Amino acid sequence: MNAVTRKESSPLGLHRVLAPAGVLPQAADRLDPHSPLREDELRIDVEYLNLDAASYRQLHEEHGGDGDAIRDAVCRIVRERGKMHNPVTGSGGMLIGTVAEAGPRTPLGLKAGDRVASLVSLTLTPLALTDGLRDWDGLGERVPARGHAVLFGRSVAAALPADLPDELSLAVLDVCGAPALTARTVAEWAARNGTAPSVAVLGAAGKSGSLALAAARRAGAGRLVGVVPDHGEEAALTASGLAGTVLRADARDAVALSERLDGCGGPVDITVVCTDVPGCEHAAVLATRDGGTVVFFSMATSFPAAALGAEGLRADVTLLIGNGYQPGHAEQALDLVRTEPGVRELFDRRRTPARAAARPRATTTGKLGLDPQLVRRARELAVRAGRPVVDLARSHTTVAVERAALRLAGLSGADAEGIPWANRLVDAVRDQVGLEHGVALPVWHALRTGPSRDLTELAARATARDVSFRLPEGAAAEHAVRDARRAMAGGLAVIDGRRRERERLIGEWGEPRGPLVYLIVATGDIHEDVRQAVAAARGGADVIAVIRSTGQSLLDYVPHGATREGYAGTYATQENFRLMRAALDEVSAGLGRYVRLTNYASGLCMPEIAVLAGLERLDMMLNDSMYGILFRDINPLRTFVDQRFSRQLHARAGIVINTGEDNYLTTADAMEAAHTVTASQLLNEYFGKEAGLTDAQLGLGHAFEIDPDLPDSFRMELAHALLARELFPDAPLKWMPPTRHMTGDVFRGYLLNGFFNLAGALTRQNILLVGMMTEAVVTPFLSDRDLALQNVRYVMDAAGALEEDFRPAPGGVIARRADTVLREAVGLLEELDGRGLLDAIAAGTFGGMRRPADGGRGRDGVAARAPGYRNPAIELLEGSPDPGPEGEDRP
Repeated sequence: MNAVTRKESSPLGLHRVLAPAGVLPQAADRLDPHSPLREDELRIDVEYLNLDAASYRQLHEEHGGDGDAIRDAVCRIVRERGKMHNPVTGSGGMLIGTVAEAGPRTPLGLKAGDRVASLVSLTLTPLALTDGLRDWDGLGERVPARGHAVLFGRSVAAALPADLPDELSLAVLDVCGAPALTARTVAEWAARNGTAPSVAVLGAAGKSGSLALAAARRAGAGRLVGVVPDHGEEAALTASGLAGTVLRADARDAVALSERLDGCGGPVDITVVCTDVPGCEHAAVLATRDGGTVVFFSMATSFPAAALGAEGLRADVTLLIGNGYQPGHAEQALDLVRTEPGVRELFDRRRTPARAAARPRATTTGKLGLDPQLVRRARELAVRAGRPVVDLARSHTTVAVERAALRLAGLSGADAEGIPWANRLVDAVRDQVGLEHGVALPVWHALRTGPSRDLTELAARATARDVSFRLPEGAAAEHAVRDARRAMAGGLAVIDGRRRERERLIGEWGEPRGPLVYLIVATGDIHEDVRQAVAAARGGADVIAVIRSTGQSLLDYVPHGATREGYAGTYATQENFRLMRAALDEVSAGLGRYVRLTNYASGLCMPEIAVLAGLERLDMMLNDSMYGILFRDINPLRTFVDQRFSRQLHARAGIVINTGEDNYLTTADAMEAAHTVTASQLLNEYFGKEAGLTDAQLGLGHAFEIDPDLPDSFRMELAHALLARELFPDAPLKWMPPTRHMTGDVFRGYLLNGFFNLAGALTRQNILLVGMMTEAVVTPFLSDRDLALQNVRYVMDAAGALEEDFRPAPGGVIARRADTVLREAVGLLEELDGRGLLDAIAAGTFGGMRRPADGGRGRDGVAARAPGYRNPAIELLEGSPDPGPEGEDRP
């Protein structure tokens, strides 16, 4: 396509429609991107596509996050349709490229060589790809691409501004119709009514949402309400100052959002919908007062649902479809991002995680020269191996998950025998109606219809067999769920507050620049633990980990109150958490640095401990996807169901998880089993991110456990440690000291720990557990701990920024060893993809432990979810995940 033809053309692009005849390009099944350029057309050499949020979300969900499958799907759509037009969502996106040819009669004012962004949807833009999208991993909306596109006489495009980064310009121009339409709607309302309208924006911290808020304020709006789905968005939007009121609510829950609005001034005059999830139509209508206007700027909108919903609600509101074009809309949006600091901050916030997430998959190969295609293959295999397990977790519940939901709703305490009320109540429900529908329905129905004033009284009556539980239906069921949701939302609100408190204290007291020095206390007596923890913090520890009493992971209840007895550890209880947190806060204030607290969310009560950790502001939790299966013989299905819910809570609470791959090397040879550690890290990454954890919350574990008598053992340790760092550059890796080869020779042990600390410095490990020279010999003395902390301080101070100068020889021993381990991990993940993760665990693949899927402790506490299962805690957590960019759809 390298010549301009004088053939008659249509400025609407009708001549590019191949089928069916007589329709506009957007409605066409197929377009022609290959015929010669017409006099009023432009040919663009494509650099990037930007898929709209709704389209990418649909493709990601359809293909289970499999990057190769997503990439193939996009290539197939473009190949078959001659445009990027998702047949499910009906949406596409936009592109960036360079004008290669300009017809002599083009009205767009652009010339060859101009770098431009299209401002019309890819659903009506003829497009051909020539590279198979080989540089795209399928795991993000921004798509490096090679090919060409054609713009018609009536198309819209803008030259990229020189003063803004391309990525930022693309993000702004992708949604530039939203602020223009919002401003016009606000101005027209004010002119018509003589008052400043109140405005609510759903998805307000997203791209289009933040621009819409800024445009509304600039156009003269009065009360401004921003609705966001989670605590992270809430904090970011609050800090931006764009909205007078920030509400955290599920925009799909019409009743809940309406109730939240009632508490801050009532319905608004204008509601702007900028979310990228379906199901927000009724909430938007209900949020708008009679005579008001709803603007739907989202390709996830169902317009029949909006129209019929408004009719059914007797809502006298005007419904506007967001038009992606108005004269001057691009300039207006770019001006907002230049002149409104709050808008720029929100855009930069969304760009930064995207860059960080892309780093492990980038084409640069780091110090080890890892093959980026092999890295991508490893991640995709981990997704495929883990997805069936996630499907099982999503279709089952456990006694611990249901108890955790009750604890989130405020149930605490224990009876005279020390049995927690949460256990008593769940057991009573299970005995009468089963767990298949969850406990929320029968429990809150019983509260509504019976004499019990609260959950504690209901649990006591149920223990005395004085309650008859049943599953409500219809309106009664909805009332029960609504009451349960309100109670559980209260618990999540406490957890959100504790997260904000942590962020405030870190900002006030500061934190270390280097690795976090992680030290264990474990006396069995929480009061003695407190004294030792305070001393350790003053001695230089940044993280205090309180080891649990041996065997607590096998208890199917959480002990209540402060405890003073334990074997080789201290019981994890809410009161013990509270006491230790208070002590560490006191010493942190004196030291001028925030000291973190760690415990264990594992075992049969994993979800409940996760709730308690969030309520008491713990900072890290041991939470491995397979540790309980392998080393405590807990049923695999029970473990995977419990750990998914636990990680959802940790994600909400801002807690960093520590995974347990280091334990594999205590039962298996560190050289022979190194690839199982890497494979497990990749699986833990998938399971964690699927549950909502960010890279910054993935404390992936590994250890310094190679036999020191092996030749080149230190070089091998460096290879393993650097491999983990380069695979997970944004994860706070947890680096564990030698234990298996500690012989009782304290001098040799002290030297080994020095080498361990040096390896941590050279490979930028983030969480460094203090190694004791008396490890595996005796319970360390306080003097042993002091010497170990001196070892850490000496090595870290002496090494300084030595990591900057450490570069293994290309193709040398370290690089070759890392490549070997990665390739073996890929081979193992391919095996898991074929045979299934549960079968591999049963065969002893990890840690040499054979754990069959139908065996292990706690299997009787698992139930398959029935149709109609309700757990408002899960619904609340899944209704506000760490979202991708919101408000990114373009009409």
